[in-house]
Amino acid sequence: MTRKIKIIAALAAGTMLAGCMNIPDYRGGFGSPGRVSPAQPSAPLGTTATPQASAAESACTEAGRAAGFDVQGVVGTHEVIGTGGLPQSRDVMLRVARGGQSIEVRCSYAYVDGSANIMTL
Repeated sequence: MTRKIKIIAALAAGTMLAGCMNIPDYRGGFGSPGRVSPAQPSAPLGTTATPQASAAESACTEAGRAAGFDVQGVVGTHEVIGTGGLPQSRDVMLRVARGGQSIEVRCSYAYVDGSANIMTL
């Protein structure tokens, strides 16, 4: 009888320990950026990793300059999740200046082709 208890206890402990590995923190909702604990990968298990935010920020900064803005910096970024829960693009908010005015504009960086488009209001 004690051997069965030891086996069950060992299986329960192994199951509990295995459950603690590589589990993203979804308390903020599925697919929320920045909600993965530091020890976890940035992409959900079973998917390919998305390009780093710096690639989107660089491309959007260049797109802002090409549109005639004096790009002062990146205000923030947000990953856009498409159908099936997979990342499809990244929205980058830029602080820009033109004609003496400083405003924020949104840029959409598509992962599929690496294109960056400044969104106009």
